[in-house]
This record gives sequence, structure tokens and C-alpha cells, in this order.
Amino acid sequence: MDSKTLHTQIIRWGASLVGFAGLEGVPLRQKTSLIHGVAIAVRLSDTIIDEIRSGPTAAYAAHYRATNQRLDAIATKTTTWLLAKGYRAVPIPASQTVDQTRQEGRISHKKIATRAGLGWIGKNALLVTPQHGPRMRLVSVLTNAPLEPAEPITASKCGDCSICVDACPVGALTGKTWTPETSRADLLDVASCHQLTEKNKSTFGAPVCGICFSVCPFGRTTESSPRPG
Repeated sequence: MDSKTLHTQIIRWGASLVGFAGLEGVPLRQKTSLIHGVAIAVRLSDTIIDEIRSGPTAAYAAHYRATNQRLDAIATKTTTWLLAKGYRAVPIPASQTVDQTRQEGRISHKKIATRAGLGWIGKNALLVTPQHGPRMRLVSVLTNAPLEPAEPITASKCGDCSICVDACPVGALTGKTWTPETSRADLLDVASCHQLTEKNKSTFGAPVCGICFSVCPFGRTTESSPRPG
């Protein structure tokens, strides 16, 4: 199978970034013979994200929902394409919680994305890409297609920057530097973050905040916000 052909197709369907990953060692909530992951990212609007200063906006909440729908549509098309080629595949929705207590999905989109070479996990506990910083939403497709995995990202480029940590309104970020062995709990107080986003959901109709990636120097386009390093 030509991985480049699938990559081109997914970009045509509206993705901003695409990468392929091997799933060896990636925690799964159920066993599967699908040994490869397709990481798909869609860039968020800089105009909307730049408006998030002290908290989310109605525009961001709507953009969040629309982007999730777009991602799920791309994942469905990817799955259909792979099935038509005779492979097995399953889309993992952009925003789906299967463990309410731990606030976890079936698999970590961010983990697959680091394995697919798209970026690293920042101190904001989000995927940070060289091209767009954390201003992305993610979706994944699992498959047994013989895709060519990318070289995984294994090191953070956050350096000494702690802007997101200082900006978090509930102090949910620990400020620790990510490595592939780092757990989400090492980076983020999930309960505090979830409590805030659920509170915002009652106002905006979506469990959003966005401050931590709005302030991140990576991905910002204003001259007053240079990237670290």
C-alpha cells in the first residue's frame, strides 16, 4: 500500500496535518489487531483563538464543535477508503469519553500524534506542532493497513517556557516537561480542568476553555509573541 496516496487523500478531504504511527506500546482500552494509527489534525482559526484572553468565547465554542464534526467526517472518509482497499479500520471520534471517572477516551489522539511525528506534548498537556503550535484539534483512525510509520517525536521543545502554566485559571498545569513515558496526570490535574470546562459548557454549550493554547508562543502569529528559543 502507498502511504503517500492515503496522505494526499486525507489532505484533500480537509486535514491540515497527517501522520502514520505504529501502535506498539500505546495503551488501548480494548485489544485490537489494528497495529497502525492515522493521526489527523485540523488547524483552528487564529482569529478566534487570539480572542481567548481571560476565557472562552461563544465563537470559540461554536468553532470547537464545528471542527470536531469536520474531523469526524475526515476520519469516516479515511475509514471508508481503507475498507474499500480491503483493510480493517475504525475511526476514533475527535471528542469521545469512554471513562467518565478518568476523563479518557478509547485511545489518546495525542499519543498517536507524537508517534506519527506531528509534534510533542507541551506543558499545557496538548499536542504542540512546529507548524501551528497547539492550535489544532485531533482525530485518529486505527487500521491494519501496512502504512509506513513516521519517526516518533520523543522530546519536548517547550524549554523553560511556562506561559501556559502561569495562565491556567485553575492552576491545573504542573509545569513538568513531557517525555514519551510521561503520563497525562504528570502534566495536568484532570479533575480541576474538567470542572472548569464543564462550568463553561453551561454558558457556551461546549466544554471549552482554551486559554492554555491561546497564550502558547508556538503557533501565534503576532509579532509581539515570538516563539521560544
